Amino acid sequence: MSSLPPSNRLYISPRELQSSNTSLTLREHEILACLAQGMSYKMIAAECGITFNTVQTHLKRVYMKLNVNSATEAILAGLRKGIIAL
Repeated sequence: MSSLPPSNRLYISPRELQSSNTSLTLREHEILACLAQGMSYKMIAAECGITFNTVQTHLKRVYMKLNVNSATEAILAGLRKGIIAL
């Protein structure tokens, strides 16, 4: 690991991110809710005004934070934890 404190580094490794605060950001919450509504990545990108790649990045972080491997698992975990509602 780097000797710099996390606040001074530009990159945080997935392992460090996973061990840090696991609550979802507002954007991650918004994207997970859109996914639960059945939107595709492309539709989410258009709805949120971000790129397709940014949607992928946010969802990768959601998957890591929720410790899941797919959209279906993420939606189910979000529902069980009360993060999202249908």
